[in-house]
Amino acid sequence: GNFLLYCDVSNNAIEENATDLLANIPHNIEQFIASSNQIYGNLPASLDDLPKLRQFNMASNALSGDLPVFTESILSLQELDVSKQAVGIAGSFSRDIWRFQSLKI
Repeated sequence: GNFLLYCDVSNNAIEENATDLLANIPHNIEQFIASSNQIYGNLPASLDDLPKLRQFNMASNALSGDLPVFTESILSLQELDVSKQAVGIAGSFSRDIWRFQSLKI
């Protein structure tokens, strides 16, 4: 099975499409940090299916498109940082953001 719970690849000059990079993100991952790279494109819908995700940080990249809903992370997500994009995330937060019980905004 996939047992990677913590992944920090920040400040690594990664220049890759976000959909490709995150295609095989482990289902049980708790912390994913990939800030300060050159990751571009849309965040994939597969991010909606991460029930244990507590921290997701992809600040300071070149992401664009809509923000995923993070549906399965409603009870666990504490930090969501997609700030400082070279292009800019076009989407808005879900109207259900109030349901995120642990999220610090």
